[in-house]
Amino acid sequence: MSEYFKNLNYTLSNEDTRIEWTLQKPDLQSVFCIGGSGARVLPLIARDPKSLDVVDLSQEQLALVELRLAAARRLSRDEFLFFLGYRGGIPGNSASHDDRMELFVNLKPHLTEPTYRFWLERKNAWIPRGFILLGRWEGHFQKMGRIFREVLRLDTRPIFEAHSLEEQNKIFEKHFKPLVFKAFVRIAASEFVFNRFLYKGHFSGQSDRRTESRTPAAFIEEEFTRLFTRTLIRKNYFLQVLFLGSVAYEEGLPLEAREDILLNIKDSSTEVQYRQANLLEILKTKPYDFISLSDTISYLPELEAKLLLQNLPKETKSGSRMVIRSFLRRPPGIESSGWTKLAIEESWARDLDTTGVYEFDIFEKG
Repeated sequence: MSEYFKNLNYTLSNEDTRIEWTLQKPDLQSVFCIGGSGARVLPLIARDPKSLDVVDLSQEQLALVELRLAAARRLSRDEFLFFLGYRGGIPGNSASHDDRMELFVNLKPHLTEPTYRFWLERKNAWIPRGFILLGRWEGHFQKMGRIFREVLRLDTRPIFEAHSLEEQNKIFEKHFKPLVFKAFVRIAASEFVFNRFLYKGHFSGQSDRRTESRTPAAFIEEEFTRLFTRTLIRKNYFLQVLFLGSVAYEEGLPLEAREDILLNIKDSSTEVQYRQANLLEILKTKPYDFISLSDTISYLPELEAKLLLQNLPKETKSGSRMVIRSFLRRPPGIESSGWTKLAIEESWARDLDTTGVYEFDIFEKG
């Protein structure tokens, strides 16, 4: 598993963080969160827990989380959107590359020396365009999107320009080419492509591992078609990046970019600790009131996944929650004695999720 977690994999977010943010109660004592890009971490801090442990096997991802949080706490919203790369400039300024570097230098007192040095050494990558599209995943999505637009000549921009679902569905029927899309997905979302280019041999949706009956291509084709026909996609940053190559419509900005979230982050007094470690090692060290695991459980051996809840500290308080995402491989048979599975919340999360690709397992301590 460790081979996959080398280098910078994620820099935006392939998860709709509204789900964890809604499920986490405010003012908790202790929260656990997988680091990833940090876009899921920031809204959890906006809930102002007393402490939050950010855990990841990748030191590069932790460096991104640290930078993201420093930017959220110290920059204005306009500066934050420009610095990360959601916008091309700060309103009122003629934006230049020097502006982003100046903001970074101003953050230096609020970063650890290794994190500051890490990003300074990579300045040529982020100064021209920010950070949100630097990851291997985001680069892959952009590449696939260019093939979709430029080679297959399937332009989805008119669909994104719709302001109502009724208008969107009319444009979808006129502009979308289902057969072309199906052929594209068969290649772009094939098991080979996922395993070779995104998961480096650790794809949990391989035919001998996945719990989803559909192939990865069939699954994504059906779920994306559902999103295009049942949700207003100009509000979906994930589909914007994939089909347009950027977050082109600010209605779709993820939760971390919302003004109230950023204000709450600035007001929070949460003590944040960054831990480069296996999640199982950290989870057993102390009780947490809220645990956000992303889809990491897909990579655990079956027995460790099954006993995940039972191996938490006995001091874990009643009402504590754990949120698990899974992509194509849902964790089989988690032993939930002492915990309640929140089926209503799981269904709600599945319907709300803008990516359309996750199943949810949500537990609450009895």
